[in-house]
Amino acid sequence: MKITNILASVVLVSGLAACGKSGSTDSTGDKQEAAKGTEGKAAAKAGAREIPNANGLSVDAPAKWLDNGAGGAAGMHLDADAGMFTVRETAPEEAAKPLADWKAETEQVMFQKWISADATPDGFKAVYALDKMTMKGDDLVKDGSTIAFTVRRKIGGKVQDCSGSASTEAIAAEAVELCNKISAN
Repeated sequence: MKITNILASVVLVSGLAACGKSGSTDSTGDKQEAAKGTEGKAAAKAGAREIPNANGLSVDAPAKWLDNGAGGAAGMHLDADAGMFTVRETAPEEAAKPLADWKAETEQVMFQKWISADATPDGFKAVYALDKMTMKGDDLVKDGSTIAFTVRRKIGGKVQDCSGSASTEAIAAEAVELCNKISAN
């Protein structure tokens, strides 16, 4: 198993997906803005591809982001362990946790430092450094650092966590952007 998959399954807890809500409006300007939002979502979905194993979620990701194989974790990855993300529905009790509680729990396992951690209207997004772990024989040993990220959003009426790891902060930022673009089909 690749180290990024180990990190994702052992350490990363994340949520993702929030589609903006558009309610009825009273003014013509507000209705026009709501219509623009709907058109934008349709245009975004036009270039999107379905995320394998993600039960109706899609994202407009560059071709360099490769689909995880059938039966694998719902998500995408880059060649040479440069980055990966998985997306999964978040349990209600986990989704209800405030960002501060989630951060405190995250700091308990292989944590090094926060790069950013911000609340969003429907969850949060966080980027942080973790110990990079490598298999040496039968032992898992610390082998430098890796950048991890978690985005918790509401997508298609469900709270989702999109989490993963990256070899650089730039790749992590790109992955966080992709997590924020995920939509329900």
